[in-house]
Amino acid sequence: MGRLTGRLNEIGRLAGVRKSEKGKLNPVSRTGARESLNVVVIGAGSAGLATSYFLGKLGIEHVILERGEIANTWITERWDEFHLVNPNWAVRLPGFHYTGTDPGGYLSKNETIEYLRNYARSFSAPVRTGAEITSLACDGDQYVLSTTNGEEVAARCVVVATGAFGIPKIPSFSPGIPGSIDQMHSAEHSNEAALAEGAVLVVGSGQSGAQIAEELLDSGRRVFLSVGSAGRRPRRYRGRDSSWWNYTMGNFDRTIENVESVEAARFGSSAHTSGAAGGHDIYLRKMAMDGAILLGPVIGGGGEVLAFRTDLLEILRKVDEYPVRWKQIVDAYVEQNGIQVPPDDGFEPPGIGNWPKEESPASLNLVEAGISTIIWATGFQYDFDWIRLPVTGERNFPVQHRGVTDFAGLYFMGLQWMFGAKSAQFIGVGEDAEYVAGHIAERFG
Repeated sequence: MGRLTGRLNEIGRLAGVRKSEKGKLNPVSRTGARESLNVVVIGAGSAGLATSYFLGKLGIEHVILERGEIANTWITERWDEFHLVNPNWAVRLPGFHYTGTDPGGYLSKNETIEYLRNYARSFSAPVRTGAEITSLACDGDQYVLSTTNGEEVAARCVVVATGAFGIPKIPSFSPGIPGSIDQMHSAEHSNEAALAEGAVLVVGSGQSGAQIAEELLDSGRRVFLSVGSAGRRPRRYRGRDSSWWNYTMGNFDRTIENVESVEAARFGSSAHTSGAAGGHDIYLRKMAMDGAILLGPVIGGGGEVLAFRTDLLEILRKVDEYPVRWKQIVDAYVEQNGIQVPPDDGFEPPGIGNWPKEESPASLNLVEAGISTIIWATGFQYDFDWIRLPVTGERNFPVQHRGVTDFAGLYFMGLQWMFGAKSAQFIGVGEDAEYVAGHIAERFG
């Protein structure tokens, strides 16, 4: 199955260490010489860098250990034409807000990488690159981090800022698909030219899957898209970007304490829209008009044949209800607050309601359909098995409150809905970073 399967197969489970009373840690044995540090931040992405920014402001000595380069996830796990879905004015890491000439535009992948690198330079972030952590354990009142090069680092405090998602999640039946069909996760996809000739099946219609499918279709590829339950997010409404409305209405400020379902918030798919080509709506039905073959969700498979749900039209109806409900909320907010904005222009691409014309099939023979590549845009799962402490709960999500765990000196940063809607976003990760840095200063500074 290529790089993805190889990487997943290398992930091993490490033995756990139980927490004793009052948060004390049961020790592990010492092995050789260790470098001793005060605070270690793992990961030099937006969360790790924002935490470093506040630690520096508080005068707390620390080091960031990064397995690759600064902004490594953006370099290795975003396709070439990726753009942020929130506008540039929402790019607001602490002390380094976007100040360019296009606040209403959307940063590309390369622009985002450069922004993060410039951010690190702006306050001389103490980053050590090429330092991949293989395990985090404890030894008395300190934590011990082991690296791939055999070194050990001891620290009083550790902030785990390894990303908002984790490792790719793919169906268990995927190894049974013939080797003649390339398979990759959306995190491995780079561009259309790198794919084998032939049709492409994209599985999943959240933000990544919908954007990738649209780009492949526009490039002239024959595209099959197995849709999911993610809604359709309007790019603009009544003269404003949808992100502006969500920000203005306070949606970015929602926390886990005021959502109907924490599980849905943390693990559900994000509604699809696009920041590419100046930002635009993505219509699944229009893809069907333009030649894409829409299918229901994948539910299983064996050999050359995949099985699908057959309620495609009902799924698409619910997808299209999402923007209707959202617009009603905006309209009510406009009315209540007397905001002067243009009326709804009511635009929908002509004729899209007639596509597709029938339900999708219950199965599909991949070889007969000419499919040479499957892109699994099926999300991620958290992988913290390398932390040799019982620190995770449901779906391997860390047990914490705004990044603070029950283990003295162990913190998390940048998780999806860690504390609120913006915990993993450029516009809000700094608020959690300031909280975590302040907690470290109070207890260990």
